[in-house]
Amino acid sequence: MAQYKWIAAAGVLAAGVAGCAEPQTTPRAAAHLTINGAAHAARPPACTQLQSYRTINIPDRDGQVEAVVLLSADRAIPQWVKIRNVDGFTGSFWQGGVGEAHVDVANRAYTITGSAYGINSSNPNKVIITDFKITAEC
Repeated sequence: MAQYKWIAAAGVLAAGVAGCAEPQTTPRAAAHLTINGAAHAARPPACTQLQSYRTINIPDRDGQVEAVVLLSADRAIPQWVKIRNVDGFTGSFWQGGVGEAHVDVANRAYTITGSAYGINSSNPNKVIITDFKITAEC
């Protein structure tokens, strides 16, 4: 009988040690950016949440895209998108300000589409409107 108690104790100890092991992480998929019709994959996004605001930060080769989405009950409302030097374009969308945007959320995938006001490095003296699409899994 004592032998069975030792086996049971060893099993509980093994389960406890396994429970303290490092959590397994699942790598996130690469984000996809389309700026002015030019599509390319970017690195996986860094996603954070502060209260009801989800921030999606996507590093690109020489630039960055950052978006904030307000999660409200059954809706997702884009607050702003900042595009910095992606394919030479730097610009922004701001809710109630410049540009327009719409966000769809399916499971953990965010798809933000819209237009941003900004400049292109090929003609920095001219303000342009550029369409964008961002797909990121958080």
